[in-house]
Amino acid sequence: MRKIFILLLGLAICTSCSKKPKFIQVDNVSILGLKDSLLLVTMDYVVYNPNDVKTKLRQSGMEIFYKDSLVGNGYLDKQINLVANDTLSVPVRFEIAVEKLHKYYPELITSDSTVFSIKGNSRVSFLLNSFTIDMDDEIHLNTKSIIHEQIRKNLSTADNFKIRSISSNRLPSFNTTKLQLQIETQNNLPLDYMINELQLDFYLDKSRAKVANWQLSQPLRQESLQKALIPVDVTLNNFDILKQAKLSWLTKTEVNFSILGEIAIQIEGYEFRVPIEDNLNLAL
Repeated sequence: MRKIFILLLGLAICTSCSKKPKFIQVDNVSILGLKDSLLLVTMDYVVYNPNDVKTKLRQSGMEIFYKDSLVGNGYLDKQINLVANDTLSVPVRFEIAVEKLHKYYPELITSDSTVFSIKGNSRVSFLLNSFTIDMDDEIHLNTKSIIHEQIRKNLSTADNFKIRSISSNRLPSFNTTKLQLQIETQNNLPLDYMINELQLDFYLDKSRAKVANWQLSQPLRQESLQKALIPVDVTLNNFDILKQAKLSWLTKTEVNFSILGEIAIQIEGYEFRVPIEDNLNLAL
C-alpha cells in the first residue's frame, strides 16, 4: 500500500512539474498538386517538448486562410510521440478547396508567392495532464501555376463555346452558300478576359480539305460570369462541297459539317489557347 502511495505521489509531482510543449514554426512547405479540385499541400509542424519524458501529440485541428476566407483544413495522419527534451517535425497535410479561391483569381494568377495564414491547436497528453498548443503562422505558396491550370480546365469545358443558331440560303445554289451562325460564349470565371483570336475551319470530312474558314475581325471583351453572342458569317463554295459530296445526302437531305478551330484568350497578360470542336447539320 505504501509503495502504491509513493508511486502515485511521484506521479503527481511529475505531472505538476510538466511543461507545456511549444510550437516553433511551420517548415518544409510543399505543393503536391491537384486532386478532385483540392490543392494538396504538405508541411512540417515543428514543436519542442521541454519535458524529461516523451509526450503524445494526439490530435490537431488546423485551418488555412487566404486573407479572411477559410479555404482549407489540415490533418495529422496519426498520433505522434514527442521525444523528451527535443524538437520534432510533425508532418501535416492540408487540403485547400480551389473553388474557395475563385474570387481571388485576378490577384492569384500573377502571384509567385501568395501568403496564407495557418491557425489551429494541438492536443498533447503528458502522464495525467494534457495541454493545448496554439499555433498562428504564415506560409507562402506559389499558386500561379495551379490557378493557370484551373483556368485552362475551365476554358476547355465544352459549353463555353458552342454554336447556338444557324440560318442559310438553301443548297444547292449557283456558286456559294452563305451561313449565318452565332457562337455563344459563356465566361464561368470570376474575371473579365479578352478574346484576341478566334478562327474556325469547316470540313465535310475531317480527313479531307476544308471547305470554308472564318476568323474574328477584332478582339472582343468577355465580362466575368456572363454570356455573349458572336455573329459568324461564312461563305461556302458549292463546287468544293460538290467535290466531296456523298450519295447519302440525296436521301437524308442534309449536309453534316465538322467545325474545328482555336480561340486565344488573354487574362491579366497571360494567353490561353483553347481548341474548339463542334458539328453543324445543314438542311438541303
